[in-house]
Amino acid sequence: MVEPAAFAAYRAVAAPILTAPGRGERLVTTTETIDLNEAAPVGATTVVLRFPSVAAATEAYRSAGYQAVLGERLDATTPRVAMIVPTLD
Repeated sequence: MVEPAAFAAYRAVAAPILTAPGRGERLVTTTETIDLNEAAPVGATTVVLRFPSVAAATEAYRSAGYQAVLGERLDATTPRVAMIVPTLD
C-alpha cells in the first residue's frame, strides 16, 4: 500500500457500493496477509467479499458508482490485484 489514508477514504466510499443489497458481503479485511513469494509480491492488505453470483460481482465492479471511485484505490495501492473467483459449491 502506498497511501493508507487515501485507501481508507476509498474504502469509506466503496464499501457501501460493493455491499449494497444484492451485492457483496465482506468476509475479511486484513493487513496481515502472508505472501508465500511464489511470484511478484502482492502486498499484505487483503479484502475478501462474497457475492451471490459472478454476475453480481461483475455488476458491482462495473457499476458507475464503483468505477467513479476505482481510481482512488488504484492511486492508493501498489501492487494492485483484484479477482473474481467463482464459487466451488
